[in-house]
Amino acid sequence: LVIGTHGVGAWILDNVQPLVELADAMQENVYLFDIREATDWESWSRDSNLGRSTFQGENPREGAYIDFYLAEAPGRGSDSPTIRITDARGQRFLDLPNVRATAGINRAVWNLTWSGPESVGGGGAGGGGGRGGRGGSGPPVAPGTYTATLTVGGQELSKDFQVRGDPAGEATQADYEARTEAAIRGRDIQTDLNRMIGSVVDLRTQLENLQETILGKGLANEGEIRSGIDAAREALGELDNDLRRPPPSMGYRIYPRLSEQLSFVTRGISQAQARPTEGQLQVLSEVEGEIRLKEQVLQSIIDGPIASLNRLLQGQAKIRVGG
Repeated sequence: LVIGTHGVGAWILDNVQPLVELADAMQENVYLFDIREATDWESWSRDSNLGRSTFQGENPREGAYIDFYLAEAPGRGSDSPTIRITDARGQRFLDLPNVRATAGINRAVWNLTWSGPESVGGGGAGGGGGRGGRGGSGPPVAPGTYTATLTVGGQELSKDFQVRGDPAGEATQADYEARTEAAIRGRDIQTDLNRMIGSVVDLRTQLENLQETILGKGLANEGEIRSGIDAAREALGELDNDLRRPPPSMGYRIYPRLSEQLSFVTRGISQAQARPTEGQLQVLSEVEGEIRLKEQVLQSIIDGPIASLNRLLQGQAKIRVGG
């Protein structure tokens, strides 16, 4: 047993519900315990010298504690437990990742965020918009009623529970909802940007591979093909430089591109328990507008240099677009 810096009282509070219901739970093959109210605490970074102070133990994890009992260890594959979080209207949901379980009492912790943006395909590094220190990468939820649904071994059990904002904060319900909507908008814009970065990475990789494969083939139009490759690579390189810092990123030493600008404003919206400012919303709109313009640039590269190159390749393997 590890007692965190909140002490024994905090451990008891975190675990009292499963202990109270354990006798009932042990009469069932699967049992989902009542879920106590979860608090969206507002976090602040330490910015002072700790001196001789040190941290002992570990604080309880923040979020909603979803405890369940299994009489037997679950099987693998389709028999593995899953937990879905749904909002009161049933319009948004999240499947908790990596739910692990054994026979006995198990716990999954939801960090009170929705799903984050899609990752960049093609091996590229993209941006996020997550909440620092929360282990999540998605928009924060607003206070309200949510439902956790446990599915395991053909059984489905659900419990409603409440999420509240930090009681020391002054944000209203409308403020929280405005924050969530703006953060979701930022996440969706980030997904579009990450898809575009992934396309750029994929096209550049194909061009590099093509340059190697045409060596020594004695193609009559090899010179034109090489010129076409160079033109496409140059155009994609310029676009890539507008979308993200060149990898490996060196942080503040390199000025931020669209990906970093979007991540910065979305984090600012997500981390504060307050309504987004007019400035934040303006920046979000401006960055989105720039991203839409860059999508047009990418399409012009596909319709221009890439299409011309594919015509030159004739019987050779061509550059795949959107695959």
